[in-house]
Amino acid sequence: IPASSFGRELEDLSQSFAQMARTLAATDLARARLLADLAHELRTPLATLQACIDGLDDAVLEPSEHTFTTMRNQVERIQRLSADLRDAAAAQEDALPLAPEPCDLCSIAAAAVAAAQPICDKAGIRLKLIAPTSAAVRGDRDRLGQVLSNLLVNAARHTPAGGQVVVTVAAANHEASVEVTDSGEGIPADEIDAIFERFHRVDHARSSDAGGSGLGLTISRAIASSHGGTLN
Repeated sequence: IPASSFGRELEDLSQSFAQMARTLAATDLARARLLADLAHELRTPLATLQACIDGLDDAVLEPSEHTFTTMRNQVERIQRLSADLRDAAAAQEDALPLAPEPCDLCSIAAAAVAAAQPICDKAGIRLKLIAPTSAAVRGDRDRLGQVLSNLLVNAARHTPAGGQVVVTVAAANHEASVEVTDSGEGIPADEIDAIFERFHRVDHARSSDAGGSGLGLTISRAIASSHGGTLN
């Protein structure tokens, strides 16, 4: 719609209409990319399931516990991807459901650390929480916990045995923050912005099973943003 020369009201209307058209076009493009990315991500687990089914049907594979565990893992992978995709789509359209309430960021961090402790113990990684007595915030307790869980799983995944992951909570000047640091290999400088993109993985040689759904950081940044915060 060209800019109107018939007065301020029509000019504002034409600008609003043009902005709406751009927003709709961007949403349409994002959905098309999302479907293309999803098709790519589903290819590996579906191919694995197909191979197992064919192997059982041809009696090449034994109906053993190992075979059924492999198939079960692929089904769980697809279920996890489906749930993460729903959240990612909602986040992209600023429609992520939230239930904000007064809560303590320290207790949320403590719960996330406790949940991640078995993973770190199994990997031989030290996990440490540094936090004040309390850090009052208003937010969705479950969603904030989801962010921390995603960050801790990523930290544990990229930290070698004998390394350390530290979660630090701080509160000052009416703001609260949580920092997750680890002694792993770090993120290449040219990958830092890209890690928040859908399905992006720093280690491109990593299998889709080991690397998660590739949506965790995308969702986590959207959750932080919806709380008026940032994730860097």
